[in-house]
Amino acid sequence: MALVISRQYEESFVISDSSGNNIKITIIEDKDNRNQVRLAIEAPKEFIVHRTEILPDKDVEKISQNNITRR
Repeated sequence: MALVISRQYEESFVISDSSGNNIKITIIEDKDNRNQVRLAIEAPKEFIVHRTEILPDKDVEKISQNNITRR
């Protein structure tokens, strides 16, 4: 199951873990209604952000199972 959130330009949402670490995601640009947006991601340095389209399928599966990958 996935959480689906609708946000408009300059709106944000925050993801927090049990240790109090926060990841803030903000919509910073809507690309002229071409089904594309730009996001700003603010997170502690120990968090790694992966783009799933460039990872091998097995890595995406592993990351999904771990929820958050840390260094």
